[in-house]
Amino acid sequence: MGGVRRAVLGLWLEIRVIPVLQWSFTAITLGTALAWRDEGEGSVTGYLVAVAIGVLLQGLVAHSVNEISDWRSGTDRDPSPRVISGGSKVIASGLLGPRALAGVAVAAALAAAVLGTVAAARWGWILVVYGAAGLAGAVLYTLPPIRAAYRPFGGEAIAFTCVWGCTSGAYVLQTGGLSGGAALAGIAYGASCVAMLMMHHYLDRVPDSRALPPKTTTIVLLGGAGRRYAVAWAAIALAGAVVLTALVDGAFVVAAAAFAACLALHVVVVPDDPASVTRSELGVILLGMAGGLGTAALIAPGMAWALVPVAVLVPLELVLSGAAHRDLMASRAAAPATGTPP
Repeated sequence: MGGVRRAVLGLWLEIRVIPVLQWSFTAITLGTALAWRDEGEGSVTGYLVAVAIGVLLQGLVAHSVNEISDWRSGTDRDPSPRVISGGSKVIASGLLGPRALAGVAVAAALAAAVLGTVAAARWGWILVVYGAAGLAGAVLYTLPPIRAAYRPFGGEAIAFTCVWGCTSGAYVLQTGGLSGGAALAGIAYGASCVAMLMMHHYLDRVPDSRALPPKTTTIVLLGGAGRRYAVAWAAIALAGAVVLTALVDGAFVVAAAAFAACLALHVVVVPDDPASVTRSELGVILLGMAGGLGTAALIAPGMAWALVPVAVLVPLELVLSGAAHRDLMASRAAAPATGTPP
């Protein structure tokens, strides 16, 4: 039973609940809220199906494939002090191996394909395009021939497209078409997530640069200029939220305020200081979710309950992850420094 419990814990941690809540869950909730506002009603079942597909594609397909690749390349084996970044750490902590994760990724991809086909048959075959793009993004983010996460500007291009697709696809599922407001909301929220992803890469800069093959993220390429790049993405998110507030719905003032606070964190963070990055990244994550979900709750009060999973699962994830990786993190903290940022 001990082995089964460890495998179940590893599967849970591999989903990486916090980034799933920030990315696909919040984006889908925001797109759905806009649709419910515009239509006057909506399908709760459709929303839950969209969330389930998002969890399968982001939480299990994308994260499992990326975990395997980053472990094999060596970047996730590096003992650099990283709490939030550095993968889910389930392989390093001995909870799940690469073969098990590969099986998880395949099973999740098949489940998403089946569920997506059912959704398309019920709410419109245009959703096949969104589902196929999501699956392709989850795989090609890490694997050849694109291997976007290992190339400058490639990782964020796919990440941005997938978040935009979650927002706009959720709207299309509910209404059958896409509005300018939903498209712009996807741009603003996608930009906020990419800005967070760039901050996420700060502490990975040394391990990524030593990986085989080298993981040349945009942050590795830009070096000290990487923070300005992240700030630019955060500024795009804020600008988008301000335009949405003025032209689409005043409720986007919540997103604007949250993204403004995120921008401030991006400006003041010290990219080479683990404590500064960890604090700032956690703040950016929580503010991003608050901006997206808070706006959704004001636009469509029926979506207010979507705040509950965040309130429950974020602290639970922090506790479980901390307990599961305590020994690993202690051993890494005791290891001598292995390099300095290039």
